[in-house]
Amino acid sequence: MRLFIATPVTLPIYGVIKQDLGRFVEGKWVEGWNLHLTHKFIGEDEPEKYQIPLEIPDEKIKINGIGMFGNKVLYLKADSMNIDKVNKQINNYFDIKDDKPFKPHITLCRIKNIKDKKFFEELKKWDDKTFEVPFDVYLYKSTLTKKGPKYEKIYKYKSGGT
Repeated sequence: MRLFIATPVTLPIYGVIKQDLGRFVEGKWVEGWNLHLTHKFIGEDEPEKYQIPLEIPDEKIKINGIGMFGNKVLYLKADSMNIDKVNKQINNYFDIKDDKPFKPHITLCRIKNIKDKKFFEELKKWDDKTFEVPFDVYLYKSTLTKKGPKYEKIYKYKSGGT
């Protein structure tokens, strides 16, 4: 089973973001119901191995503006006081060695083409927009289909103060 650990993100203004920025780019936008912040992609494995206790902070994840990885991935910037602690718990529990620094984000669009350089100016308009989402963490099953991935929550990690 294809697995990952993530925080689901409900973003009421996602349609506005897509409409505003979609005028300037061609690409594959993530469906609104699939928005999430990935803490750890696991890949093919048995879900029972990952149903462990994690201390999830009783706080919100802050979303502060929009960024890009190269000119290929458009994402929401995410942060919280304890997001790195959750990532380290997962790495330590499963003895995962991180080869890249953890950059909390919510992927919005995989860009194929930037049609207009005004896109970069438009991005700046989103720098001061902030939102908060609950710091809920789930083990997800990911099924790849011809219409795109389907995600299913299969385990909720316990909440508690860290």
